[in-house]
Amino acid sequence: MTIIHNYLRKELLFLFLSITALFLLASCQKQPSLNFGSTYVPDNGQTNIIVVDSSTINMSTVYTDSTATAATGYLMVGSYHDAFLGQMSSTGYIQLQPPATLPTLNYLIDTYDSIGMVMIFKTNNPYYGDTTITQTYQVQEIDTLFQLAPFQPGWFSNHSLPLGPVIGQGPVLITPTQRTTTENIDTVRIPMDYSLGQTLYNLVYNKSDTMTTLKNFQDYFPGLAISEQPGSQGIIYGFRDSAIMRIYYQENSAGGVSTTKYIDFTLNNKSFQFNSLTKNWAGSPIANLDTPTTISQPPPLTSSLKTGHASYVETMGGLNVKLTFPYLNAIAQRPDYIGLLRAELTVIPLAGSFTTTYTLPAQVGVYNTTLNNLIGAPVLAVGSSTPQTGGLSLNYFLPLQTSYTYDITNFVASQIVNSAPGADSNGVILSIPAPTGEATFKRLVIADQTYPANQRIILSVYYISLYPHQ
Repeated sequence: MTIIHNYLRKELLFLFLSITALFLLASCQKQPSLNFGSTYVPDNGQTNIIVVDSSTINMSTVYTDSTATAATGYLMVGSYHDAFLGQMSSTGYIQLQPPATLPTLNYLIDTYDSIGMVMIFKTNNPYYGDTTITQTYQVQEIDTLFQLAPFQPGWFSNHSLPLGPVIGQGPVLITPTQRTTTENIDTVRIPMDYSLGQTLYNLVYNKSDTMTTLKNFQDYFPGLAISEQPGSQGIIYGFRDSAIMRIYYQENSAGGVSTTKYIDFTLNNKSFQFNSLTKNWAGSPIANLDTPTTISQPPPLTSSLKTGHASYVETMGGLNVKLTFPYLNAIAQRPDYIGLLRAELTVIPLAGSFTTTYTLPAQVGVYNTTLNNLIGAPVLAVGSSTPQTGGLSLNYFLPLQTSYTYDITNFVASQIVNSAPGADSNGVILSIPAPTGEATFKRLVIADQTYPANQRIILSVYYISLYPHQ
């Protein structure tokens, strides 16, 4: 505990003396709900402010086995290995539609050329991993109707569909921070099976109802899945969900001039574009993470004692951090306690857990939670209606000076006087806010209280003390 003397706003001195008089007249009953603001100036020695920064914090990783990955705007493809979270892979699923107007093809002079996938990566698209590694992407046709099951509300990260054989593959190497075009675009083209393109070209030529009626087309060609070829890994890229299956053909004129033309099959339904995640935690600190055993149970939490004395935020992968403070109400029971001033939570990422490759999330929100471990309403700072995101202060050269900070006075004010059974299960959850949390693999690793004080999370509670402390 650190003691701070003689700090409070002068304009509150009169209020304090009045409350003290009431305090004495009321047989020394405590006033734990007092809020005196959060800026302080010398007050001529009339009051004492105590800061408690040694509160016990229980830290756990909360795991949710499915996250919303549909209609994020990004087709996430690739795989990487993280020393803290193991192997992560993402397969992007997409449902296509034929062009609204089919070209009129002349079978005698127009000739089919090829077919392939066209995927667009732009500056500021999400990516995570080692950008120096060349990957091999593969394309597979969905081998079933692309439709939701009864009572299925949408597509999530733990969903997948049966797939047919590989019908396309090609190497991919993108350098997101270096651009050679004015549009800052990388275009990835993956060659696909020649005979598939020929078949689709013939259907277009004949203006078959397979091409003119959307349902017929999707019954015939449900969609595609794009993934990284097994065994190649390094990074997951977020491509625009406007991926295209493109048929190239040559339009030949009577004068012998040949012009390259194409027929595009584009995204049909954004809500049916989703990213399927596959995780392998073997050999990582979270290998012993508790996972749900039934569909209806609350998200399970795993103490940091079982996960390398750290907890983990990777919201897209279903990982968030829950913090509880089991002895907060002991502060209000101190004989000198008059009222809470403020409470500040400082989160210091584990040194060595973040680099320029495995970067920290720019924003991490703080939310109320209960024994059900669900994300509740944001914990708002005093006097603010805007959710907090931590105000990341980043320093790669001095990692211990990197931190997120939160004003959790409102949470502590309610919890410090809460003596109801199970109150110590109330806490806060750290999670990457939507929509970023649904389209980024950036993660935060937090050391628990077994680490030295300068490397771990800290709750600082400031309160007004009745007695002077030396």
